[in-house]
Order: sequence, then C-alpha cells, then structure tokens
Amino acid sequence: MIFDVNRDSGKLFATLPSGDQTGGDQTGRHECLLTVCDNPTCRCRSIYLKFIAQKPAADQQNGDQPAGDQPAGDQQNGQDTAPSACVDLATNGVDAGFRRMASPQDIDFSEKLVAEMDPQDFSLLGQLHFVFKNLATEEAKPDTIDPQFDFTAIESSSTTQGYNAILPFGDRLHLTHDGVDYALLDRHCVRTDCGCSEVYIGVLPITPDGKLGTHVGTIQLDYARRQWKTTAKDDAPFDVPAWRQRIETAIPDFYAHVSRRHTKLKAIYAHSWKRHLATTRITKTPPPKKIGRNDLCPCGSGKKYKKCCMA
Repeated sequence: MIFDVNRDSGKLFATLPSGDQTGGDQTGRHECLLTVCDNPTCRCRSIYLKFIAQKPAADQQNGDQPAGDQPAGDQQNGQDTAPSACVDLATNGVDAGFRRMASPQDIDFSEKLVAEMDPQDFSLLGQLHFVFKNLATEEAKPDTIDPQFDFTAIESSSTTQGYNAILPFGDRLHLTHDGVDYALLDRHCVRTDCGCSEVYIGVLPITPDGKLGTHVGTIQLDYARRQWKTTAKDDAPFDVPAWRQRIETAIPDFYAHVSRRHTKLKAIYAHSWKRHLATTRITKTPPPKKIGRNDLCPCGSGKKYKKCCMA
C-alpha cells in the first residue's frame, strides 16, 4: 500500500517504492497535497496529487547544503518537491485531461504510480475524494449551483428531483438493518409555485462493493404532517410502519433533515429557473410606426411617401 493518512495531522502521505517503478529518484516518504473539482454538480472522480518529498531528519539537522545553494522552488522548509499525478478513480487510471495538459515527466510518473497502487490505495483515495467533494457541495450556496434541469417536465408535470441525483456528492441518507446497509434516495417537487411537503423515498440495499442493489420499495412521506404511505405505482411488498420505525430510530432528526434538503433543492431550482428565463426571454421589437401617404418618405428622398417608396 502506497498511501496512508497520519492520524494526528490528518495529512495524506505516500511511500514510493524504490527502483524505477515510480520515477527513478522519486522514492521514499512524501506528503501529498490533494485537490479535487469543487463543482457540486460535477460527477468526475479525478483526484490531483502533488507530492512533496520529505527530507530526512538527519539532513535537516546537519544542514548538508547551505540555504544559498538550494535551487529556487525545489526545496522549502526542508522538503523537496516531486512530480504531480492525477488519478481517475472511475477507471483507476491516469486522468485523460491530465494526459493532454501535463508534462511528459508527470504523465510517466502518474502511469507508474497507478501501476503500483493496490485496491486499498484506490479505496483510501476514493474516501478522501468523497470527503472533499461532499464538503464543497454542502457548503456551496444555492445561487452558485447550476445543474441541468428539464424545466419543461418540471413545470408541466411536477417531475420530482432526487437530492443525490442533483448533488451526487451531497450528504446521503442511509441506515443499517439486520447487518444490511440501505440507501434512502429522496426525491422532491421543486416547483417554485408549489408549497407541498411531500417526498418520495426509494429504499435500496447497498452491496459490499458499494453499489445499489434491487429496489425494495418506495415511501411517500409528508414530512410536515409525518404521514407515511406506499406509492400507488410501487408493486413491491413493503412494510411501511416497520421502515418508519427503523428510519426514525436510525436518524432521530430525520424530518428536519428531509425538510432542509427539500428547501435547498427548491432554492437551487429557483435560481436556475431565473437564469433559464433570463437566457431564453425574447425581447419584443416594437411595431414599425405607420407612415402616412403625405408624410416624407423614410428613404430620405425628400419626396412624399405616396410619390416615392409607397408605390
């Protein structure tokens, strides 16, 4: 395993293996500066890593190289900079965009790094990627989030919108029952002229590899009145009272939590709807002024209209 997190500092470190596998001299212990895309609606799973080689403690104490002889930008606070890498966690490979823009040295380093990483490395980076994306998503203001809504479907038929469908890295609702993890996928009406407090909650088991299993059932909940029932279109056998008890026990502030999610989605939609109207509104051109027969012709000839362009 290459990557690990220091429990005291929370920093990410990498121990690069010796030899030519990860880039020749770039071996040993490195601190990793991590960057991810901060767009709340972006589903990319790319993680950018900048490596800073940790100078051995003995070298820092002995001061083997005078400060004036250090190459500018290569050392800072007793640390050496190493290449950068960008890993696409969706493919467990080097990010395609990074390949187009990075230096050949960084691309070569990234390829060798990915080749040395094991499943635990990818899992750790995946967890860190979600933490950073989740923080950026939940801290983003509704007016800065601009997802792609089907405005026609929403305005004409009140098509509901899933919280995690709009915000894929937002907070997730889930519970564990009898050793099985379940995802609670909440969908809401977002129309600005609707004051309902209803939410549709799909219940799906989470498989050991983190994927969603077969749909168990759907709950229709009025969180303001705390009324629970199955939906008319849900044919799966579903014990709503039992699931209500499980959810209320696992998530004590469930009703307030769902209400906040609904309010946030409606605010995001309201701002997107205003932007949509602003970009699609057609400015009407005032009708041309009617020209009288005896008025001067607008062509500038000096003649009366009836004796010029009217004919």
